[in-house]
Amino acid sequence: MSIRALINLRIIASLILILVFSGIVAIWQARNSVEKEVRSSINLAVQMIEFGLNQDSLDSNDIALWIDNINNMQPVRHLDVHVGKNEKTEKNSTLSNANEQEQSAPQWFVKAVMVDFLTHNHNITIADGSIKPIVINANPMDEINEAWGETKIFFWTIVFMSAIIFLTINFVFNSMLRAVNTILYVLRQVEGGYFDQVLPPFKISEFNDIAVEINGMSNALNTARKNNQALALRTMQIQETERKDMSRELHDEMGQSLTAIKAMAVTCQQPSSDVSAITSSIINICDHLSVVVRSMMKTLHPLSLSELGLGASLSELVREWQRCSESLHFDLNYDASLESLNSDIAIHVYRIVQECLTNVVKHANASKVNIVVIKLNNEVKISISDNGQGKQSNSPGFGLLGMRERAENLGGTFSLETPENSGVNVVVQLPFRGNK
Repeated sequence: MSIRALINLRIIASLILILVFSGIVAIWQARNSVEKEVRSSINLAVQMIEFGLNQDSLDSNDIALWIDNINNMQPVRHLDVHVGKNEKTEKNSTLSNANEQEQSAPQWFVKAVMVDFLTHNHNITIADGSIKPIVINANPMDEINEAWGETKIFFWTIVFMSAIIFLTINFVFNSMLRAVNTILYVLRQVEGGYFDQVLPPFKISEFNDIAVEINGMSNALNTARKNNQALALRTMQIQETERKDMSRELHDEMGQSLTAIKAMAVTCQQPSSDVSAITSSIINICDHLSVVVRSMMKTLHPLSLSELGLGASLSELVREWQRCSESLHFDLNYDASLESLNSDIAIHVYRIVQECLTNVVKHANASKVNIVVIKLNNEVKISISDNGQGKQSNSPGFGLLGMRERAENLGGTFSLETPENSGVNVVVQLPFRGNK
């Protein structure tokens, strides 16, 4: 069920309950009004009769005439007055008159608000000493018809107000649904990779806050996609560069050396050749090839990492940079408990430290760099700080982006602190996973 149908159903159910409750209250008030009006009319009639009989100026003939006038009087509003008639006959007569009256109220309403016919008997003594009963019967039909008219007005007022409330709620809800549909449309576009979609501002503050957050998310995703594309392109460029360098290295070193060894071997076949000198040259060439091969292998993957462990590999990396940069002092603080670190994580730790040191040597213009690799709260914490010139560009380079990608892909975090003219502090935290 849609939210529109659910809300409309609840609104209609609430309005029906309001109408039913209002109808019950209206009928209850109408019944009380009819009963109160009838009782008031009977009490007024009784008081008028008693007032007429208590007049001192009336003699017996006047009283008789007065009684005959009452007896012949037509029924008045709510009342039917007779003298000397049987109560049961009068009740039936009054009921008949009530049924013969024009009835504008429906029968169910009459039954709901009808009160019992109230009868009042008043005995009077005339001049000859006889007692005459005066019977007053109430007929509430006029009051019931009036109550029905008032009830209809009240009921239709409630219906009109309920309709206005229903339409107002739907109008407001429709504007909210339009905002929701707009947000859903943009979210589907973002899901499809169209991160340039922007939500417009909304008049409703809550929806406007959501729009701002979604626009920020789309912008962040768009930036991340561009960074990933740049990293992918940079990775391919690095791969091609490494292949080109390796091809040139193989051609310049391996190819020429193998050609020289072959030429020397052919020379050794000559009877007059100096075999001792030739073999010595071949040995020197082989030693040189061994150094070249080990350098190429270290570039592709540090063998010491799998043979000697992470600590030894980092120490060797620091020593190599120290030999290349004599003016830069390196301070390594390594936690020996990381020797049990999984090799899949260890290679990333090595590459992050390698990239950081490369950046320091090339860009920092520093005199000191501190490398801290420790285990902290079941995490590997890498902190590399220098006292150089700090970050010189607002946009991060590919090296920083690459380190961030490494950390986040492993479920870790990457942060870069660059106090003004106070060097750079790179902090990376990776999950600790031991060897199985």
